[in-house]
Amino acid sequence: MQQSKVPFAHYKVPEAKEDSYVTGLKLANSLKGSELVPFIPINGRQVNFYYCGPTVYSNSHLGHARTYLGIDVIRRTLRDYFHYDLLSVMNITDIDDKIITGANAAKQEFLEFTKVWEKDFFDAMEALNIELPDVITRVSDYVPEIVTFIQKIISNGYAYESNGSVYFEVQKYISDGHTYPKMRPEVNAELLQEGEGESQVNKQSEKKSPYDFALWKASKPDEPKWQSPWGEGRPGWHIECSVMASAILGNPIDLHAGGIDLLFPHHDNSLAQAEACFNCEQWINYFIHLGHLNIADRKMSKSLKNFMTIEEVLKRYTPRQVRLNFAIHQYDAPQNYSEEQMEQAIAKDKSYQEFFQNTKIYLRQSQVTDAQKWTENDFQLSALLRSTKQIIHQALTNNFDFPTVVDATNKLINQVNIQIAAKNVRAPLISSVVNYVNFIFGLLGINYQTLFSNQIDIQPLMEQVCSIRDKVKVAARNNDFEAVTNAVSQKQLEYEKNISNHLVDAINQFQQEVLVASQNKNKQQIFQLCDKLRDQQLFNLGIKIEDKDKDQASVWKQYDVQELKLEREQQQALLQQKEQQKKKEEQEKLEKAKLSPKEFFSQQADKYSEFDETGLPTKDKDGNELSKKQKKVVQELWEKQNKLYNSYLEQQKQQQ
Repeated sequence: MQQSKVPFAHYKVPEAKEDSYVTGLKLANSLKGSELVPFIPINGRQVNFYYCGPTVYSNSHLGHARTYLGIDVIRRTLRDYFHYDLLSVMNITDIDDKIITGANAAKQEFLEFTKVWEKDFFDAMEALNIELPDVITRVSDYVPEIVTFIQKIISNGYAYESNGSVYFEVQKYISDGHTYPKMRPEVNAELLQEGEGESQVNKQSEKKSPYDFALWKASKPDEPKWQSPWGEGRPGWHIECSVMASAILGNPIDLHAGGIDLLFPHHDNSLAQAEACFNCEQWINYFIHLGHLNIADRKMSKSLKNFMTIEEVLKRYTPRQVRLNFAIHQYDAPQNYSEEQMEQAIAKDKSYQEFFQNTKIYLRQSQVTDAQKWTENDFQLSALLRSTKQIIHQALTNNFDFPTVVDATNKLINQVNIQIAAKNVRAPLISSVVNYVNFIFGLLGINYQTLFSNQIDIQPLMEQVCSIRDKVKVAARNNDFEAVTNAVSQKQLEYEKNISNHLVDAINQFQQEVLVASQNKNKQQIFQLCDKLRDQQLFNLGIKIEDKDKDQASVWKQYDVQELKLEREQQQALLQQKEQQKKKEEQEKLEKAKLSPKEFFSQQADKYSEFDETGLPTKDKDGNELSKKQKKVVQELWEKQNKLYNSYLEQQKQQQ
């Protein structure tokens, strides 16, 4: 198979026309070897966008999350930031070798089998707040169009029938001046076979060339089948996307996306089929690919026991935390998923929640009648907001560089936190910053303001609660039990419209129990009841109280109840993990301490070959005398181990 001497020379960058909508966006286009190419839609601001959906035969897993979260962020950014008029199409592959194998094993009709896993996929997408595409296509709905598409390829001279199957004739396609493969010029026949599926094993004799690939597969007795001019059969995998994308979006198409694992042969073959059918040079103008996902530095695989379903992950982490974990990595770069990275995502999510909670409190406590004349702090924050917008714009135009976006947003948030803690910046400016940060998070599919705006308005009630509790603590601290009694003897809070009855019950119970403790002059119990109200009763209702310095009023914050409980579970799990690690290290230290210096070095035969009577190494593993520097090092190690060993022996004597 001949190869192009100049890789990617086939690609033609779309030219801007009078009505072109140009935003400065550049994409890493796989049709140009991932070179950054200016994004120019075919028709004004309209963008036709196709991306490969799942093959539905098993649980939706973290690899799906990586791909479709990345595409979701790209869609939101194209639509909401760059204001393109987007029409997006995603397919569902419900005809495939793995599906047939799975359906036969489950003794189910194949469409009945795929419906189960299709629902699993869409449930997972909904849980992760991934938006549906504008159009969903299933292969099983497009078989007639696939047959017509293949007939057109045959009539154009680029495919042939063999034993009831139809194959794409790669060499004929190339000899007529077409380029194949466009995105993997270094391809070989062995790589090509990876995408042909199990049903094509031992089918080489049917092909004119090992490079040829199936457009239509003659069905076996236990496989689904459709009538065609070549007999009963079913579509090949690659032809499916070519047909469905063209059926909705036509030719040419602005943008195509999918996982990097699909680049060859699937995407290269999809291009060849469509361009053979339409006799065109460039069916897709921009092809982008999302990077590989590894689990703890290894490829995700059931055999390696690191296969993680989305359902399993969402039992441990919130959708926001999962989204943040992927957002801080470039979409087209490889990513490694690990517990450490999820801990970072948890910390970021917590800091962002605190930012929106703290700014909400700041704005709640501010009045428009307050002093509004800007100070130097206001001018500095305004300048930072503007420069942040410029940095983020440059990052987004640079192939959706969200790691830079997140970093710039973090710096803006940190500065706001400093300013509101010092209470020296105007509230309207803070409101502007909050709205912008919320907009940027919206591109990531995260909305903290919506999270808090859906909550019941408990502000008047919680202000009373904090006031009563603060008075109780101050009075108890001063042993003024009469003041404690007065603080909780006020009129008990009553049920009100839109206020949780559980909250009122908790507060009234607190007042009654504190009153009894005060009458008994039990100071310790009063403080325990204050802690119980904060750490149990209100916490279980999704409310956090933060105690400040003695002369400062406490602050309350409201959260989603389930997320707050999950946060505590995550913190406890992290503490347990650290405790286990500490015990492990202590055990290792103890085992090491049991060794005399002689025993300690004797276990290092991979480093040393001879020792003196005290066990001190004298020669390295190759029998060479240790250098002066090496002797100094081993002497220090010997003395350190001797000290550790003697300390262990002393402890053993004391315990006897």
